[in-house]
Amino acid sequence: MAQHDKNLTVIPMEMREFGSFNDLEAAGIDWNNVLSHSLDDNPFLTYEWLSEWWRSFGKGRKLQLLAVKEEDRVLLMIPLMISTYKAFGVKFRKLEFVATPASDYHNFVMTDFEKNAEVTELLRKKLRQNLGVNSMELTEIPEHSWTAKFLGDLNMDGNWKTTTRSLNLCPYINLPESMDKLLGNLGSNFRRNLKRWQKSAEKDYTIRFLKCNEIGSVEEGMKIFFELHQKRWASKDKPGLFSNNQFKDFHMAVAKTFAQKGWLSLFFLTFNGTPVSAIYGYEYNQKMYNYLTGFDPKYEAQRPGSLIFKNAIEYSISKGVTEFDFMRGGESYKTSWGTIARRNLEFRFLKKGFKSNVYSWITNSPRLMNLSKKIGGKMELDSR
Repeated sequence: MAQHDKNLTVIPMEMREFGSFNDLEAAGIDWNNVLSHSLDDNPFLTYEWLSEWWRSFGKGRKLQLLAVKEEDRVLLMIPLMISTYKAFGVKFRKLEFVATPASDYHNFVMTDFEKNAEVTELLRKKLRQNLGVNSMELTEIPEHSWTAKFLGDLNMDGNWKTTTRSLNLCPYINLPESMDKLLGNLGSNFRRNLKRWQKSAEKDYTIRFLKCNEIGSVEEGMKIFFELHQKRWASKDKPGLFSNNQFKDFHMAVAKTFAQKGWLSLFFLTFNGTPVSAIYGYEYNQKMYNYLTGFDPKYEAQRPGSLIFKNAIEYSISKGVTEFDFMRGGESYKTSWGTIARRNLEFRFLKKGFKSNVYSWITNSPRLMNLSKKIGGKMELDSR
């Protein structure tokens, strides 16, 4: 090293842990700005989604926001939490992603791959520490992400048992430059059916495709959406997600915040002015994310679900959106649109011992899972 370099102060890379979102801001970390420089920028990793979920469901949990910094640069961020569960008198502490299970995608937010080796080593050391948990259960991680590779290569010591499994298929469409081109790529039977359903509905109704602002306020639009979603599930004698008022309030808050950011996509199909189907999703980073849908079963014969998707996809193409993501779930109606699919993975690191054996026994049995009680705010994710 040259003589004049000897007095240089070397600022090492460091892993920092934050116990609140306010602490993060106080440290000068702009979460969304860092996220925008990562390869995995999606609405479920935004500050707005994570902090709103934490306000709604964080009680009884411990927040653990990790950040790797080098000088003023943030190289990695991870939104984690420790949740305590109780089943049959046994308490179990688990490290998981913030907003589990509401988020369709989870990831570590990695921004500088030139520093990959150093960041990886810091993170390995952190996760190998005794964090006071019985397991690390990291779910809904896209299979081709940096996070999946890191966790797949992570070797814990002999006190931990590691398992990896596929969780969900996530179908999506790479949108072409025109709706005609997309329709031309679909199966001939489905194309004919779309035309037939459209003509059949038009015989009896005046059909309109509306965005939320054409229906009313965000609050009014979300209330209509909640009702349509619940009607669908009530027809199947199931409670529906929005029978849970806490979950409903969370999404109302998210919708209002996302609308201010220009991220909310709330669409309706009306027959003679009456909303008969809805799509609740997010337009973010040139992608359309279909989070939840709803329709009135009274109009099921007119296929309002398929017709609203046709309009929503056409709208997305007109806006220059590059991808329409149907997200979690391999339902057959998604494949009709010529989708391809990604897969989400789960990585579970289970500390060996009695509690872990009880936990494995319960989580591998659906009947026992229904009997278990979660501490710190239970939220059940129903079939979508």
